[in-house]
Amino acid sequence: MNNETKLKCLSLLERTEYFDDEGELRIAGSDCLIIGGASIRAWAKVTEQVLGLGARVIMIEAGKKAGEQFADSLLKQGLKPEEMGDALELFLTRGGWGKIRAKIDIKKQTAIFRIWNSVTSRQTNAQKPTCHFISGYLAGMLTAIFGKNVECFETKCAAKKDEFCEFQTNSIPCSQIDSTSTEASLSQLKQ
Repeated sequence: MNNETKLKCLSLLERTEYFDDEGELRIAGSDCLIIGGASIRAWAKVTEQVLGLGARVIMIEAGKKAGEQFADSLLKQGLKPEEMGDALELFLTRGGWGKIRAKIDIKKQTAIFRIWNSVTSRQTNAQKPTCHFISGYLAGMLTAIFGKNVECFETKCAAKKDEFCEFQTNSIPCSQIDSTSTEASLSQLKQ
């Protein structure tokens, strides 16, 4: 992580605003909420049980709005698009989302993310990917960064017993999404 970007992000975290009279918390000007990971997983499970496939659409779209709003807040605080990968890693990892590594290519407008211990897949067993909200959140952040609509797809999920959850943008043709091309693209992320 770039040291200058890290210092900017840590400064924003240190300036977290607490509004006790209103019951609000703001980080980088963004309205935030502290909620347990088990609550997030329960919300996702119940939503899917009640709404079926429609729940995934709701979680992705809600995530997308939230991610775009948070990225916009960071950009308004002076972070540059090329700093957003490092910022995303720091804020989401420290926020309890899991250990995140991001590779964002601003010129090609593509991205690949890996999350170890994802909040939506930990303590979960599934046949299909479960991180719909995170997929949308990452897509929303990239939409703000790239200035165009972006979709993210979960290509690996720890809930399916993969080593980590992995997300890729729609800018990568589906025929290229396999373990070989992913490993090549992410060789820098293994730390």
